[in-house]
Amino acid sequence: MTLLLKLFVFICTVFRRKDFRASRPVEGNSIDFAKGESVWWGYKHFIHAIEEPEPGKGIEEFLLNHAPEFSAPSGFVAENTAVISAGGDIMPAEYMNPAAAAHLWDDVSDFFFTSDLACANLEAPINTSKPLIPPGKNIIKPPAMNNTEMAFDLCWRDGKGIRFYSTANNHSMDQGEEGLVKTLEFLDSKKVSHVGTARTPEERDDIPVLICGGIRIAFLGYTFSLNRQKTPDGKDYMANMLRLNRPDCDISLIHRHIRIAKDRNADLIIANIHWSLEYESFPVQNVMDMGHRILEAGVDIILGNHPHTLQPSERYDWHSPETGQTKNGLILYALGNLANDLSPVANSSLAAFARITIQKGKMDGKPATLITDTRLLPVYHYLRNEKNRTVEARLLGIEKLERQISSGQCPFPIKNKQKSEIARLRRLAGRLMPYAFKGE
Repeated sequence: MTLLLKLFVFICTVFRRKDFRASRPVEGNSIDFAKGESVWWGYKHFIHAIEEPEPGKGIEEFLLNHAPEFSAPSGFVAENTAVISAGGDIMPAEYMNPAAAAHLWDDVSDFFFTSDLACANLEAPINTSKPLIPPGKNIIKPPAMNNTEMAFDLCWRDGKGIRFYSTANNHSMDQGEEGLVKTLEFLDSKKVSHVGTARTPEERDDIPVLICGGIRIAFLGYTFSLNRQKTPDGKDYMANMLRLNRPDCDISLIHRHIRIAKDRNADLIIANIHWSLEYESFPVQNVMDMGHRILEAGVDIILGNHPHTLQPSERYDWHSPETGQTKNGLILYALGNLANDLSPVANSSLAAFARITIQKGKMDGKPATLITDTRLLPVYHYLRNEKNRTVEARLLGIEKLERQISSGQCPFPIKNKQKSEIARLRRLAGRLMPYAFKGE
């Protein structure tokens, strides 16, 4: 079936390859694909990921000119400091076990786990009554994914690892209502905070506010899609689903949650947004406009995911009618996969971690909470396979890895084809976020 699908997509696109090179402003919601969109998705999945931005919009130039660079302004006196780190999508993967992933974090733990709080997106339910169900090869009817307690423990690291999860994504309902409830019960049993899905209407509006370094940080979570699944009748509250890739999307729920966060005296608001388009290196204009709307509504930082590959980040400045002052916020459009399945899409091996410094204090004598630094670490998913099975998995800083390969001092067995792929992905990362390599 997979080979037939791949052949079909190849035939459909072989004479139109130029038409498939750049992003296009589709929604990407599989329950409501536009005409020809399924072939478009198949091209990205089977033939080649999209590395050119939506034409005629100046997106690449805009993002390069709005690099996510922050510093404390003159007149600001910091009193409290918090560092938040963020990773991407935790996909169900066979290699997320203590044997294959024993050294998964060795190269990145100092960057990712030395913050006050590490965050990520839990891309599939954890229904402990069912086994691991990874992404399937049949894209017409993909399996209902399920992750495992073993994979969670590799990320949780006895409470010293990832301690906050967004559970709102296109796979939130993969295991139905029971799986969603069991996932939240499991996270609660581990005393791990979460946002984006809920068991009751009250829980949906129970916006978590965590104190990090003396700073009150609120977390929101939303997804643009539930694939072809739906919440049970009368239970829309179970997943914060807003069709955020559409320019006409009503974001009144986000406005309500922002008001709740502010009523709970949040100093800063972070929104986890599952959006954008899979296997594309740039957000389309609709997604960027939505990000700006969400920041202008009162969110300070957007942690974006879903494309399963790396996308640029942006510092967005706007004039706040509420305060009469210029404000700035951060949008991480997509950090890629944190745990990566054996995808045929080579670009899904490229991801990044982020470290965001937040400071609370006084600006010219008035209370203020600001982003004062952002650092990004592009990483490569190194998977050593034997007989179609991953026996070793590591997350490696791609700049360091390429230097090791170039100097002939790489400690890992890497074939020439893989070396070429790493060099290509390093160039792509440099194009998407050159600011991540400053000082390297």
